[in-house]
Amino acid sequence: MTNQRVEYPGYKYCFIDTETTGLDPQVHSIHQLTAIITDPNLNELETFNIKFAPWEIAHFEQSALDVGHVTLEELKNRPTSFRMAYASFQEFLHHHCAKFDKKDKLQFVGYNAPFDAQFVRSFFEVCADRYFGSWFWNPPICVMQASAWYVQRVRGALPDFKLGTMCQSAGISWDQDGAHDALYDVRKTIELFRYLQNLTPKL
Repeated sequence: MTNQRVEYPGYKYCFIDTETTGLDPQVHSIHQLTAIITDPNLNELETFNIKFAPWEIAHFEQSALDVGHVTLEELKNRPTSFRMAYASFQEFLHHHCAKFDKKDKLQFVGYNAPFDAQFVRSFFEVCADRYFGSWFWNPPICVMQASAWYVQRVRGALPDFKLGTMCQSAGISWDQDGAHDALYDVRKTIELFRYLQNLTPKL
């Protein structure tokens, strides 16, 4: 990866998804982090995807591991530590954003973005870094919340509000076997976000 920051005349989206050992960012850990940075037209600029050993392994929810298709033993034996993953992620962000420029930040986007943003913030804090806000605008853009505006009249007909359900409702292909891999979920989130943008009148 080059150390030269990629310039773009305008804002950039950073689509992020995490796979975690549970639902509480104060107790559980990330074990996979994916980020795809795009320009305002959703053209992909760079992808970051890493699987690593969690910083906290004593507390976990078996259901979360099952959904993520991982075992506790696998997580314990991953060669990449969470500190190595953190260092790589910082380099990736630096490539696209000037950390100390208050006008140059990335727009954090995700499906249920507050969940992922809290986990990434906790990830930073575990690594003694309280400068999550130096990289990302607040608040994040939540594609799940945006989707809710467009299905209000048919909400009762939907079995749930999962990413896969919303993608299928929008005519976007969905492979359940590939789901809950962070890279797959991020790419589908981008597809859904593009679909919603096309529905939204331009200001």
